[in-house]
Amino acid sequence: MTSDGFLLAIVQSERNSASPLLLAPAGSGTLEPRDAKDNADLTAIVRTAMERELLEETGIKREELRATHVLGFGRWMERGAKPEFFGMTTLAVSSDQVRGRKPMRAERLYSSAQVLIELDLPALGGELRAGHELLAAPSLPHRVRDDGSVPLLLGIRAAALSSAS
Repeated sequence: MTSDGFLLAIVQSERNSASPLLLAPAGSGTLEPRDAKDNADLTAIVRTAMERELLEETGIKREELRATHVLGFGRWMERGAKPEFFGMTTLAVSSDQVRGRKPMRAERLYSSAQVLIELDLPALGGELRAGHELLAAPSLPHRVRDDGSVPLLLGIRAAALSSAS
């Protein structure tokens, strides 16, 4: 999330096997052995991997990260029960400062575009706590409702439920 309340998401390219042409969380990907190098616990390893993937996929600089929180875990049954961690990184930069940045060259095969979507997490969290289903929540942006991948939707849900009302 940018400092001015925009969700930074990635449009997956057609080459992406998990969610081709759908919106995915910026910072999604796979844990690598280097993510565990200096970390003693699982949460720290996952947070390190999320931040590394975010930097690779978006052109964000490490000093522009404010905080990363691991918010949830699930298993994606349609993908062989692959484990999925959900989290949110808040940025110290605005949407205008992020707009137009490019991913690292290797990531360009799988990420076709960057998208910034205004998202009121506290409002969405209130709607979910009041009993709305995620896809029926009034404050969920139409672009996310229409084009969101499973990891993006579950990540937004976890972030909204952990946000203050």
